[in-house]
Amino acid sequence: MLNLKKLEKAKMTNNPITPLTPAQVADQEQIAANENFIVRDLVAIDDAANVLTGGEPDETISSRLARDAMEHREDGIVGSKILDLFQKDHGADAQAGDMERAIEAEKLENSDGVLK
Repeated sequence: MLNLKKLEKAKMTNNPITPLTPAQVADQEQIAANENFIVRDLVAIDDAANVLTGGEPDETISSRLARDAMEHREDGIVGSKILDLFQKDHGADAQAGDMERAIEAEKLENSDGVLK
């Protein structure tokens, strides 16, 4: 989970993304697991907007910006800095939330025995 090389590289550059600790990931996954339907609908809109702008399916724009920032892409760094004005470590938190939603979707798809 915590990649020390990425953490050091983020500190040495002007990268706004700080990788989460395993405890922070667990906290953010718990928050995502308990989202109400309004938040889930907003996440779905975010996912759709991400896909329409060239992003991966089932990934929020915030997660994409965080990944781009970790790859030292200017759009990711600038976008992540803007999001951090509203919520510290927003991109990393968003990635943990996306991961939790993906885990829950996988559990659901495996629950009925259709996939073996």
